[in-house]
Amino acid sequence: MDDILTTAQAAKLLGVSVRTAQLWVESGNLSSWKTPGGHRRIPRLAVAELIAGQAMRQPTGATALVLTEGDRAAAWQALGKAGLLVEIIEDVLQAAIRIGELLPSLIVVDTAETDQDKLLDRLDADGLLASSLVVVRRKARSGAPKRVAARQHLVLDEDQDVADCIEAIRVHLSRCAIPTQADHVPYPLPFNEQDRLKAVAASGLYNSPREESFDRLVELATRTFQAPMAMFTLLTSSQQWFKALTGFNAGATPRDWAFCNYTLAANQLTVFEDLSTDARFANNPMIQEPHHFRFYAGAPVRDENGYALGSICIIDRVPRSFGPDDRNALTTLSEAASNIIKWRAQERQLRRLRATMDA
Repeated sequence: MDDILTTAQAAKLLGVSVRTAQLWVESGNLSSWKTPGGHRRIPRLAVAELIAGQAMRQPTGATALVLTEGDRAAAWQALGKAGLLVEIIEDVLQAAIRIGELLPSLIVVDTAETDQDKLLDRLDADGLLASSLVVVRRKARSGAPKRVAARQHLVLDEDQDVADCIEAIRVHLSRCAIPTQADHVPYPLPFNEQDRLKAVAASGLYNSPREESFDRLVELATRTFQAPMAMFTLLTSSQQWFKALTGFNAGATPRDWAFCNYTLAANQLTVFEDLSTDARFANNPMIQEPHHFRFYAGAPVRDENGYALGSICIIDRVPRSFGPDDRNALTTLSEAASNIIKWRAQERQLRRLRATMDA
C-alpha cells in the first residue's frame, strides 16, 4: 500500500481505465507530478479524496481478504457462506499489495504476531480502509494492542477453531448490518441481505426491458447443457424476477419458490441433482405439476461490489448429474453476466463524474 501510485494503480483503485485516469490528471481533478524521468506519479491521498468526494465506491462491499498460512487457508474459505467473496493470501507483502488494490470490506490477519503489527501499522494509516472491518487472530494472553483497540478491530483468540472464528465474524457482521424484516422466511438469507437488496435496486436491472446481451447468455446456457430451461434471476425481497429466460413462461415467481435462494445463501455455485428427494422443497409448487422441476444448478451473478444479485441457472424436468466441467462452464456464464454489470457500473460512475466536471 504505497503512498505514491502510478497512473495504472490509481485507475485500478478508481475503477476506471488508465486513459480516464490520465484525463482526470490532465484536467487537474487528480493531483499528480512528474518524476525527473518523466513518469507521472499520484499521491494515494488524492485518490482517496476523489473517491470520497465523488462517491465512486460504496463504503461497504462483499469482499474479504484473509492473510493466513498452512492448513488454515482452506478452512477460511468458509467465509464465503457469510455472503463474502474470499481471497486467501499467505505472504504479508503480497497481502499488503492486494489490500491496496482490492480495498476489501473485511480483512482477516491470521499470521505471526510480529507480521501482524507491521501490517496493522499500514492498515491503520490508510484512510481508504476506514470502513473496513479488520479481524486479528492472536493469543489471548498477549492482549489486543492499543492500535487495534483504537480502530475497534475484532480480536479473536488464536486457540479458537477457524470455524468458531468465522461464526464470530458472521455474528459481528450481522449485528452491524441493518436488520431484515423477513425474520421468519422459509428459506436461508445471507447475513447482508439488506445491503444485497440495496445493490439489486442500485443495479437498475429490476423491471428493466429484455436485453440481447443477457438473452444470449441464457440461450447459450440451454445449448451448452442441453437443458430445457435457463434463466438470469434477480431476487428482490418478495420476488424471483427473470431478467432473461428461455423455456419457461413467466415474468416472475414468489421468492419463496426460488431455488436461487440457496445459491445466494451458499454464495457459490449450487446444484440440486434431484429436487424431489430434498425435504426442503417438498411443498415447493415448482416440484409439483405442471412444472415438475427436478434438477437445478445456479451460479451467482454479482455487482461491482461483490453482492450476489441473483444467478444464472439451468433447470430440467428430470434428475441429472453435474460434473466439474459443467460447473466450470456455468460459472463462466455467470461471470460473463457479472462483468456486463460491472462494466455498466463503471460507465455510470464516469458519466456522473463528467457531469460534475462540466457543471
